Amino acid sequence: MKLSMIVNPFTEENLQRAAQIGVSDIVLTYPGPGVQSLLEAKKVVESFGLRLTHLERKIPHLDMVHHLPGCDQQIEGFKTIIRNMAEVGMEVLCYNWMPDEDWQRTSCDVLERGGSRVTEFDSAQVGRNVTDADGRPPTPTSARKLWEHLKYFLDAVLPVAEDAGIRLALHPDDPPLPELLGQPRIMISNEALRRVADLAPSPANGICYCVGTLQPAGVDLLEGIRMLADKIVFVHARNVRGTAEHFIETWPDNGDIDMPAVIRALDAIGYRGTIRPDHAPSMAGEDNRTPGYEMLGRLFAAGYLRGVMQAVLSPAIRTQGRHRV
Repeated sequence: MKLSMIVNPFTEENLQRAAQIGVSDIVLTYPGPGVQSLLEAKKVVESFGLRLTHLERKIPHLDMVHHLPGCDQQIEGFKTIIRNMAEVGMEVLCYNWMPDEDWQRTSCDVLERGGSRVTEFDSAQVGRNVTDADGRPPTPTSARKLWEHLKYFLDAVLPVAEDAGIRLALHPDDPPLPELLGQPRIMISNEALRRVADLAPSPANGICYCVGTLQPAGVDLLEGIRMLADKIVFVHARNVRGTAEHFIETWPDNGDIDMPAVIRALDAIGYRGTIRPDHAPSMAGEDNRTPGYEMLGRLFAAGYLRGVMQAVLSPAIRTQGRHRV
């Protein structure tokens, strides 16, 4: 089990910081079409002794989710991304089926420990969003159609992923509500994620298990890890307090999730992938321009996860890979 990280901004200084704290794998935010940007990123990542293995966030997908006129064109673009990743030697492509494009929050300046700033979702404030989600088409798509569209997408892209040796990892909907502003949402439970895995049996059809997304929905995280053991190929770790209707993000050691229990459960299923510190508080001196993705809080989160892994993992997994945990 290894640590991975998005570095933001993507600079040599931040890559060096990631290497210094024991990160081994770098997660790249989608840089746009073409393989050249991936090749350039790989070169600088490897110059710090790190590996460029994962790609996620901001991958165009709304036409596919809602089966709009540009659906097949976006699918072809997704296939190209997979092939480009394979050319560069990457491993995991994390995507989502959120019908409003990406995660949403109603505030980004709630005060947490020591005056650090965290994000909040409050259903009473729905309609106000402070993240970079692009929104959704004006006409809602039914839950039944969302499932049909996902099946269409998986049937089209999984053969390409299998051939390329790239594993797809589906991220749950954030916030995990069954409906948001009149638009149904389907990826909000362990059972839904298992249904995805069974929808298109393939070694390339995997799950990104994001504990901070699922916890507010009242999901049993440990049971979910066991239920999805054969399909979890990526893990996002952040902590939260509250319910799906109203929650805040917290420091990783200061929320409702028992993070050591999560790591033990992953150890018990023999998980060998990476764990990425997800959203974290913005600290003193940071401008909070990218809520949840400022660098200092996520450096702490990575160190915290590394310490938990060192404390609870079995020796065989603790020493796996290039970097000892």
